[in-house]
Amino acid sequence: MKLFASRSAAAILALVCAIILLVGINVVADGTLRSARADLTQQHLYTLSSGSRATLAKIDEPITLRFYYSKKLGDEVPTYGLYAQRVREMLEEYTSLAKGKLQLQIIDPPAYSAEEDRATAFGLQGVPLDQSGEQVYFGLAATNSTDDQQVIPFFQPERERFLEYDLTKLVLALAKPKKTVVGLITDLPLEGDYMAAMQGQPMQPFAIMAQLRPLFEVRTIGSDLDKIAPDIDVLWIVHPTHLSDKTQYAVDQFVLRGGRALVFVDPNSEIAQARPSQMGQMPQQSSSNLDKLFKAWGFEMVPNMVAGDRRAARKVNAGGYGKVQPVDYVAWLTLKAANINKDDIISAALTQINMASAGVLQPVEGAKTKFEPLISTSTDSEQIPAEKLVGMPDVAGLLHDFKPDNKKLTLAAHITGPAATAFPDGPPKAEAKPGEDPPKDDKAAADAKSDAKPSDPQLKEAAQPINVVVVADSDMLADRFWVQTSDFFGQRVAVPNANNADLVANAIEVLAGGNDLISLRSRGTSARPFEVVQTLQRDADNRYSAQEKELQDKLKDTQAKIKDLQSDKSGNVVLNAEQTTTLDNFRKEMVQTRQQLRDVQLRLNQDIRRLKSRLVFADVALIPVLLVIVAIILGIVRLQRRKRRAVHG
Repeated sequence: MKLFASRSAAAILALVCAIILLVGINVVADGTLRSARADLTQQHLYTLSSGSRATLAKIDEPITLRFYYSKKLGDEVPTYGLYAQRVREMLEEYTSLAKGKLQLQIIDPPAYSAEEDRATAFGLQGVPLDQSGEQVYFGLAATNSTDDQQVIPFFQPERERFLEYDLTKLVLALAKPKKTVVGLITDLPLEGDYMAAMQGQPMQPFAIMAQLRPLFEVRTIGSDLDKIAPDIDVLWIVHPTHLSDKTQYAVDQFVLRGGRALVFVDPNSEIAQARPSQMGQMPQQSSSNLDKLFKAWGFEMVPNMVAGDRRAARKVNAGGYGKVQPVDYVAWLTLKAANINKDDIISAALTQINMASAGVLQPVEGAKTKFEPLISTSTDSEQIPAEKLVGMPDVAGLLHDFKPDNKKLTLAAHITGPAATAFPDGPPKAEAKPGEDPPKDDKAAADAKSDAKPSDPQLKEAAQPINVVVVADSDMLADRFWVQTSDFFGQRVAVPNANNADLVANAIEVLAGGNDLISLRSRGTSARPFEVVQTLQRDADNRYSAQEKELQDKLKDTQAKIKDLQSDKSGNVVLNAEQTTTLDNFRKEMVQTRQQLRDVQLRLNQDIRRLKSRLVFADVALIPVLLVIVAIILGIVRLQRRKRRAVHG
C-alpha cells in the first residue's frame, strides 16, 4: 500500500510539475518568441526580406507607426478583417526587428472623436459603411522626431502582394530624409500634358511619377543645359527628340565624371503619336535616339526598327465596327521570366514587363564597355520597320508576314566599363539663339569667349567606369501598359499588373548605389497556383476530350437524323411503321449517347475530386489518426512492460 501511495503521489507531483512547466514555457515564449515563425512558402512570402532588415537597421531616430483600424469594418466585411490581421502581424514584425526604433500604436477611432479627427488630419481615408454617415478607417500614419510624416490612406486587399514594399518604403522615407535626386529630361508629359489641358482634357500625371516621388526627389531640369547640376545623383532621360549638341555634351561629361544615367529611347513612341498638337505646329516626333552618345558608350539602337516577338505577343482586337477578332500583335510584348535577366540586381526580382513597339539594342564592334542585356525577346522574333506601326497598323498583316530570325533581341541593357567622350574634337561651338546673328570674325568670337564663365575642363576618358541603363521603349511608362487605376471615394488607387515601374525604380536605386528596396518589389502573391491540380486537369482533358468530342458529334448527327425523319421538305409529318421503329431506335441511341457524354464529363474531374479528398483527409484527419495510432502503440508497449515487471516480481 505504501508503494502504491508513493507512486500515486509521485504521479500527481509529476503532473503538477508538468503543468507548471507548460505554463512557464508559454509565458516565456509569449515574451520572447512572439514573432518567431517558420515560413514554408516557396518564395518565403511571410519573411521580411534583406532589404527590409537593412532599412530597419538604418533607423537612427524613433518612428511612430499609428495603425488606424475600425473593428466595425472587419465585422461587416470579413475580407478586410482578415487582411487587417495580416497588416497587424506585419507591423508587429517590423517593430520587433527595429530594436526599439519603431513604436506601434493600434487605434480604433470612435465616431466623432478626437482620434477620428487626428486620423483625418493625417490624411487617412474614411469610408462610410451605411447611410448613418459613420466613417471607418483602415490606414497607417507614421511620423519621426522631426515631424515628417508618411501615410497609407487605406490598405487595399488588392495590394497585398505589395504590402511589405509599401511599409518599407514608408519607413525608409522617414529614416532617410535625404532622397536620391533624379534629374529628369523628357519630351513626354510625364507630369501631365499641358496641351491636353488647354483643350479641356484632364492634366493627369503618369502613375509612374506617383510611384517614384515617395522614393526619390524627381526634379525636371529641362532640355537646354550647359551642365548637369552636381547634386543630381541619377540623370533620367525619356524620349529625347530634340537634344542639342550642347545638352548632349553636358550629359557626356556628367557620365564620364561618374554620374549615372537611365535613358529611355524609342523608335516609335505611341505616346508621342497620341498627343494633341497645338494649332499650326507639327505633331511631336515619334522616334528618339542618342546615337552619338550611345556609340561612345559602346552600343547602338538599330535605326527605325522595332522588335517583334510571336511568342511574347499580346492578343488584341483587330476587328472593326463592333466585330471581335482576337489577333496576336507581335509589336506589343508581354515579357515573362524567361525574357528577364535574373543575374543583374536591377532585373533579378522582376516577373513581367510590358512593352509596345520597342527598339533593338546591340553592342558595337570593338567596344570596351560591358553590354549586359536586362530584357530580351525570345528566339521567335524579328525586326520590323517602324514605319509599319505608324498610325493604324495592320495587326493581322504583321502576324501573317512574320518571319522569325531565330535570335534574341535586346530591349533593355546595363552598360558598364571604360568609355571615351563622344566629342573628341572638344566642346561643341556655341549655337546662335533665335534672332541673334552669329559672330562675324575671330575677334568677336574671342571677345564672346572671354566674357563667358570658365567651364570645367573636358574629360576625354571616363574618370571611373561608366554606369548607364538604357531601355529602347518609352511607351512602357504609359499607364495603360502596366497599371490599372480606379477611384476609391475620391482617392486614386493604382494596382500594377506588370513590373514596369519596378524596373525604373530598381535602376535608379542601383545606379544611385542603394539596393535596400530591390528585394521587395516583386515577391509574388500568396495566391499560389495549384500546380498538381492543374497537371491533373490537363491530363484529364487530354484523356477525355477526344472521346467527348466524338460523342458530341454523334449526338448532333443523331438529332439531325431524327429531324430529317420527322418531316418532309414541306414540313409535314410523314411517318410510317418502319420509320416509327427507326425513329424510336434513334431516340434510344440519343439517350444512350447523352448518358455516355455525362459519364465522360463526370470522369473528367474524377482525379481532381480524389486529390481533394486526400488533401482534406491529410489536413483534417491525418494528424489525429496518427496521434491515436501512436497513443495505442505506446499504451501497448507500456502494458507489455507492466506485465514483464509483474512476471519478474
